[in-house]
Amino acid sequence: MLRSHRLCSRLGLVMSVAAHSAPVRRLLEANADPDGTRLVIHARADTAIATATALTAAA
Repeated sequence: MLRSHRLCSRLGLVMSVAAHSAPVRRLLEANADPDGTRLVIHARADTAIATATALTAAA
């Protein structure tokens, strides 16, 4: 997943993911590519999809 985020960052694409586990969300945030597009992490899939849709529409 983090490799996919790095590839998306290089292309300027927003990546929004869902993880139910708080420790997994913290691990993803800690290891995300800091130089690229921000990785958006949510606890619920519907929120992740809505956020990605909104960010894509705004771009």
